[in-house]
Amino acid sequence: MGLGVAMSDQAYPIFAASDLSDGGLGFAARGIGFSLAVSGVAVMYLQLVAYPKLERKYGALDCYQRGQRMLIPVYLAIPFLSLLTSRLEESIDAKTHVSTLPSWMSHALGEYTLWLLLVLLLLARTTGTVLAFTSINLLTVNLAPSKSELGFMNGIQQLAMTTTRIAGPIMAGVIWTWSIKHSFSYPFNSHMVWVLCAALTALSLRMSHKIPESVNTFAAGNNKRDTADDV
Repeated sequence: MGLGVAMSDQAYPIFAASDLSDGGLGFAARGIGFSLAVSGVAVMYLQLVAYPKLERKYGALDCYQRGQRMLIPVYLAIPFLSLLTSRLEESIDAKTHVSTLPSWMSHALGEYTLWLLLVLLLLARTTGTVLAFTSINLLTVNLAPSKSELGFMNGIQQLAMTTTRIAGPIMAGVIWTWSIKHSFSYPFNSHMVWVLCAALTALSLRMSHKIPESVNTFAAGNNKRDTADDV
């Protein structure tokens, strides 16, 4: 799951900046920055307000799985925004000659439609990422067999996440470059990196069903070895 998120974090700015002909959105730096800022504001609310309530109600494991379920369709949907934008522009250009609306108004409506869908998808992506990543931290703590091994468990988790943060952007860049240089059909076109993100998340979700529900409780404090060490 972490690898998929790391890849999507790198893929989105590239996707947004690429031309429509390459399967991107053709955004300038200002548009990319604004879209990322929307996600940043959402992260603060989700982590400080929404997640604690959801975790108390459903448990960390369920939140982890819900987050991944949300990410899969979002990853698959994001690249279709490029196709939608192309179709909207073609439709607007065709209707400009017969429509009573000024051309600037038609273009504005098309741009608002794109931004509305983009913001909704980015908010859903941010929500899924926060649910999954925040839950990973709690699950790691709960999985520790004893308090004395809690630091080791967190260290291993951070090492794994750092590794995906290094590998993910490299893989995303290579896959995106390869996919737009070749004229292959779906899913080996510009959608390929997003489809791979969805596939990795789906694999992680399937593996998470093997985790027992008892992981929602921090049981290391009751470990007898810890008790003996304290004595």
